[in-house]
Amino acid sequence: MEPPRTQYVDREGSALAYQVIGEGPVNVVAYFEIVQHLDLLWTDPDVHRNYERTAGYARQVHFQRRGFGLSEQVSYVPTLEQQADDILAVMDAVGMQRATLWGIYTACAPLALVAARAPERVNGLVLLGPLAQGIESRGELEGWTPEELATVRQRTDTAVAAWGSGASVEAWDSFQVTPSNTRLMAMLERTGATPVAAKAHLDYAAKVDITDVLRSVRVPTRVVYMPTGTIPEAAARHVVELLPHGTFHALPPTKRGESFGKAYIPFFDVVEEVATGMAPNADAGRFLGTVLFTDVVSSTELLADVGDASYRELRSDHERLVRLAVETGGGRLVKVLGDGTMSVFESPSKAVRCAERISREAEEVGVLVRCGVHTGEIERDGIDITGLTVHIGARVQSAADPGEVLMSRTVRDLTAGSGLVLTSRGERELKGIPGTWELFALTRAGSQAGSLPVEGSLETSIDKLAIQTARRAPQVLRAAARLTNAIERRRRVR
Repeated sequence: MEPPRTQYVDREGSALAYQVIGEGPVNVVAYFEIVQHLDLLWTDPDVHRNYERTAGYARQVHFQRRGFGLSEQVSYVPTLEQQADDILAVMDAVGMQRATLWGIYTACAPLALVAARAPERVNGLVLLGPLAQGIESRGELEGWTPEELATVRQRTDTAVAAWGSGASVEAWDSFQVTPSNTRLMAMLERTGATPVAAKAHLDYAAKVDITDVLRSVRVPTRVVYMPTGTIPEAAARHVVELLPHGTFHALPPTKRGESFGKAYIPFFDVVEEVATGMAPNADAGRFLGTVLFTDVVSSTELLADVGDASYRELRSDHERLVRLAVETGGGRLVKVLGDGTMSVFESPSKAVRCAERISREAEEVGVLVRCGVHTGEIERDGIDITGLTVHIGARVQSAADPGEVLMSRTVRDLTAGSGLVLTSRGERELKGIPGTWELFALTRAGSQAGSLPVEGSLETSIDKLAIQTARRAPQVLRAAARLTNAIERRRRVR
């Protein structure tokens, strides 16, 4: 799944950026935290995977608030009322009458206000780490110990002072502090908000008290607690106590070193359950597909022959031709593996024809490739694919001769009648794969052969007249049918 195009809606002279993914039967709205960048989050494979999952059961719109990320910068901190109105405006722009809404931390307060003011627009809420009271709000804070308050203040101050360095990872979940997560968060901070805007927003959020708003929320609300996060369990449970229809859900603790997307997979399970009313399908990421593996033959020898510069240019030309062949052939290039590639197709015949084109065009630029094709059940893993089918496909490619397109019996059976001419290469053992496998080589990629004789039509002149009448004056046939039905009813009565 490719990232969708970013669209904009005008709000009081300021452009709000949003994206729509999926065409499922339920509606979901994600209101982003200030560092959730519409484009950059797609670069995390596990975030990508979570979005693909959502697209499988819902139509989801996610967007950034005024002044942050791809949305237009503003010279003020948007109020809760303005943010709530923006959420409804984006829903209107994409034609969502009702939806399940979810958000994280400071995004939770505007979502709660939407649900309280316009319950007819909200099917349910999913709030991760919500606060009934900001840590600097007036009055005694419920659910916080002095030590917990001191810790969150210190981490927030550090994140703001070092904005753009990725320090906010620790402010949210210290178990996610890794070099790669910190680098990604640093980019999210720099592209999400200026240091001044970030500080102004967090200062504002720290003073917000939505206790009365939560008491007025009459829609089902799931309050989600992250054990390794900054918000204490008692504070999250206090939010549940204020909600008339609130329930509490504790996520499993984050494993140290997990990516952002991986850590939030359990949260997306909760969103799916609330949005659909059903527990997530464990097999939702599995599908029947065809893998195509290619590999340059004797690449080391070729490199020694032509030299580094010429080989680099040759390999670049080959990769460009492979990508073009796959994309125009109805597939998706998943990854480049050294001197080889892995692609996935829905159609096995398209995969075989693409392999034939790759082999032919590679030879034209001066290289030979081995191609292997196999069809089976595949599992999505973000933008990657995994499963035994992938391993079998790689082993089939390894068994191919130079310049050969080799495939499994499964591919042979599924492409029968497609015009592909195949030759059995006999039973083979594939390294690490149980049993023996009969493999087939492509001999010729002809066009689909006709197998049914073309005979004269059985249509009578009356049939032809009826078809012409149906095209030109269908009302005549409808009237005739009503008359015939009436006559038949009278006959049955007699």
